[in-house]
Amino acid sequence: MNILSVKNLTYIYNEDMEDEVTALSGVSFDVEEGEFIALVGANGSGKSTLARLLNGLREPSSGEVLVRGIPTTDRDRIFEVRSTVGVVFQNPDNQMVATIIEDDIAFGPENLGVEPAEIDRRVDWALECVGMKEHRKGTPFRLSGGQKQRIAIAGVLAIKPRVLVLDESTAMLDPRGKKEVMDTIERIREREGMTVIMITHFPEEAARADRVIALDKGRIVIDEPARRALSGVERLRSYGLDAPLPARVAYELRRRGMPLEGEIISAEELKEALWRLK
Repeated sequence: MNILSVKNLTYIYNEDMEDEVTALSGVSFDVEEGEFIALVGANGSGKSTLARLLNGLREPSSGEVLVRGIPTTDRDRIFEVRSTVGVVFQNPDNQMVATIIEDDIAFGPENLGVEPAEIDRRVDWALECVGMKEHRKGTPFRLSGGQKQRIAIAGVLAIKPRVLVLDESTAMLDPRGKKEVMDTIERIREREGMTVIMITHFPEEAARADRVIALDKGRIVIDEPARRALSGVERLRSYGLDAPLPARVAYELRRRGMPLEGEIISAEELKEALWRLK
């Protein structure tokens, strides 16, 4: 069942002005409940614009986004849309609204009119989901980058969305912080069956997804299972994108005559393919 449908979506900045810019043009795709989609593309491809359209933070110039059949332009049902699709942005500091972690996480459900007792339960649940329950009474400003981003994710989880959109949420983190956030996302998916749309520049993160959608100049150029999409090194390069390192190594070995089999995107798959040549 589709939880989200994007239909012939176009978005134009500065519309009807001399300096108008078309960020998205004729974009269409469906998202099934429980899917993990990696949305990739070079700078300026329209990824972040799309993230803001998915829960009604922006309205399309034409086309539509449907969240469980509800148009994001339906202002009478916008709370329902934003309760279903939660967005986590790149810089966690920009999402902090309180000096105490539990107050920060409670902010979203409070604004949706959730009862106090239920808010308390949600704060506990969200912190447990991201592995930060012991920090409930602390301040977010003393945390590491990865911990802050996990708190930002908890703040969105407290709204109880069914779709979690992550807009380059690991871009500012060191390798340890990236791993913390990615492990948190996978744990949430396993426990809650949540749908995840992750915008990323990092091919190794995209390799964790079920499906990859690639944008180029505001249009979809790839929409395939992750293994097929990320093993196509030359095609990705043509759109200014990198394949995961194991895929690039396999590509270079094949160019040198080594007959490696299969669509290789992980170190384990590369190891197994090399082992089969013995």
